[in-house]
Amino acid sequence: MLTFIPLHAKVIFSDSFEDLDPIFPPPLPCIDDFTPSTAGTEYFVAPNGDDNNAGSSAAPFRSVRKGLSVLQPGDTLTLREGTYRLPAEPDYPVHIGEGNENAFVTLQAEDGANVRLLGSLSTGGRTWEQYNDHIWRLSAAFLQRDPKGMFNGERRIRHQSDLQGGRDHDDVQNLTEPDSWTKAHADGSQCFASNENCYIYLYPRAGENPNDEIYELSQRDLGRFWSDYMVVRKLRFDYTQPQPIFFEGANNIRLEGNTFAHTSNGNDNSYAVRIWSSGGALVRGNIVYDSVYWGGVSNSKGISFMLSDPDNPHIVEFNEVYDIPGHAAIGVKGGVSNLIVRYNYIHDVYVAFEPGDFRCVWTKPDCGPGDPEYRPAGAWRIYGNIVVRANTGLELQGWVEDTSGNTVYNNVFYDSETGIKLGWNGSFGHVFANNAFVSNRVGIYLHSGGTTTTVEDYLDQYSARNNLYFDNELADIHLRPNWGGGYDSGTSYTLQEFQSNFSGTEQQSISADPLFVDPVINDFHLRDGSPAAGAGSAEFYQQGQVDIGAYPFGKWSCSFE
Repeated sequence: MLTFIPLHAKVIFSDSFEDLDPIFPPPLPCIDDFTPSTAGTEYFVAPNGDDNNAGSSAAPFRSVRKGLSVLQPGDTLTLREGTYRLPAEPDYPVHIGEGNENAFVTLQAEDGANVRLLGSLSTGGRTWEQYNDHIWRLSAAFLQRDPKGMFNGERRIRHQSDLQGGRDHDDVQNLTEPDSWTKAHADGSQCFASNENCYIYLYPRAGENPNDEIYELSQRDLGRFWSDYMVVRKLRFDYTQPQPIFFEGANNIRLEGNTFAHTSNGNDNSYAVRIWSSGGALVRGNIVYDSVYWGGVSNSKGISFMLSDPDNPHIVEFNEVYDIPGHAAIGVKGGVSNLIVRYNYIHDVYVAFEPGDFRCVWTKPDCGPGDPEYRPAGAWRIYGNIVVRANTGLELQGWVEDTSGNTVYNNVFYDSETGIKLGWNGSFGHVFANNAFVSNRVGIYLHSGGTTTTVEDYLDQYSARNNLYFDNELADIHLRPNWGGGYDSGTSYTLQEFQSNFSGTEQQSISADPLFVDPVINDFHLRDGSPAAGAGSAEFYQQGQVDIGAYPFGKWSCSFE
């Protein structure tokens, strides 16, 4: 499992915690205040409440589940300060009538309150026994579900997985490294889904006695929601599996100012944010991190969509996303087009953006363009984002279909292996403009065509202009023409070499130090005298002079569109 150390967020983990401090702290520029509550009934939940109460301010409910059960379109459920364990059986579908733009259903924290929703069960008050010189164990009988994640505060403890035998818990004999765990029978042989006659085995860090610690074992989520026009805001979700909350067939939802942290799954996807078969979602101002699938890269996901409505696109903006060791910080399971991804800060991830492939809805195994069950991909607008320490910023695979026409402009790709990776012959019509590729291994990577594939074979797939390249270790633009060899195989070009060899592309692009204010503290504004100032293309804006980079007008402006 990849391990990332987030450099920006700070957390103190207890029943009361400090707010995280994202790079774009509220109040956020260029957007209105969070969606206001609508004029229905406001119900309250408090840790000292009672589910037999009326749910009023003076007589609050105790559980979130009870509060959700009474809501109607236009109502608000407000959670008071404290920590809440999510319900033991969360998988029931939650449907709260058909709302509208004047009748949102709102689930929120009370103003100024720190509200934490836990999808885990705790080892507090339970006794670990010594199994051998290094390993301790605890009966798993108190757990209601097969746990997929184990944590000590902010620290995820590494799961010892049987990756050769179905990505399950491993035998105790393979638990050989400190700060790792598995689930097994009394004789040390691996357990599967059931917790009966099983134990949690822990190899703690040096000097750590498990009986002096509190561990959280992930169990559940808040549930599956089918309700249109729902707002979830200013809540913190921790230790959930396989997602904090699941929206399916829910249009025009709003996720605003939440923290989605420490999501886990085993032999399937882990989703920090999961929105399926919907349109018009607005995901903004959230902090999303540490979503991990045991198998590693492929299924560890941050903000993820599937089967969207192309005529009612989703918007993902002003979020901080990090510590996602898979595909992707903002990505899809297929069939999502016209997504607007803007002003996000993404760092320490495997892939930042992945538009993915087309998809058919579930009721039909195969379909094509023009079929009512066909959902295209592509046509994303990705702009104003800052991507730092990624394996790949934007990934456009060569084997995907119908993910064409993505417009990628005014982004910063910094200190990453690859800024943009474009696979051969899979997608077309992309525009890359006004981006700053700085201190990466490669700015744009033309990846794995046939053995005789040349740069010209890629030039009908994309156009690039008004970009800035500086201090990229291997190449500004790199051609890898076949599947053999390593990352460096192929032909490396500086910007000047590329422009000289391939006329008509990278017009008005420059190679120069952009003079960022201070990348070490994530300040990618331009200093006075920057060569990126005024060097961008104005084609995407209603204004004249445009800078290269994430701040096209020198600072945030509400006149971008």
